[in-house]
Formats: sequence, structure tokens, C-alpha cells
Amino acid sequence: MREKTTIVSVGVSGLVIAMLAGCGTRPAQEDVRSIDWYESHATERTEKLKDCMTNPRTLDATPDCVNASRAENNIKATTKWATPDEGVRTEPSIGN
Repeated sequence: MREKTTIVSVGVSGLVIAMLAGCGTRPAQEDVRSIDWYESHATERTEKLKDCMTNPRTLDATPDCVNASRAENNIKATTKWATPDEGVRTEPSIGN
């Protein structure tokens, strides 16, 4: 009977140690910036997107990365066609 108690105690102790070893501390969360803020601060938006892409497993789904990504999409959506960067010389004719 004493051997069974010892085996159970060791097993439970091992389980508790394994559970505690899996617990990690989360890094302190910085202030979450809004989409509007990222739209008006291009440098910070670029830096945040770079950080999010270099560590996608831990940062990609954070609210700050999502807001920076949405702001980037909004900025790109408001650009005009025929920008010099795209190499397009004329604007497309829509509705002809």
C-alpha cells in the first residue's frame, strides 16, 4: 500500500512540475494605437509592420499589428491610379 502511495505522489508531483514549467510570462503589452493613428504616422506604421513580420507567431495577431496592417491597407486603397511607382502612364478609362 505504501508503494502505491509513493508512486502516486511522484506521479502527481511530476504532473504539477510539468504544468508549472509550461507557464510562461507574457511580455508587457504596449499601448494599442488606433488605425487612424497609424494612418497619420507612416514611420511608426512601417516600423510596427516590420516588427510584426519578423515575429509573426507571437505578434501578427496582436491588436497593434492588426491596426497597423489595416491602416496600411487603407493608405494603399486611397492612392490614385497611374502613380509613377507603378509605371502606369495613363489612368484607365472606366465606363467607356
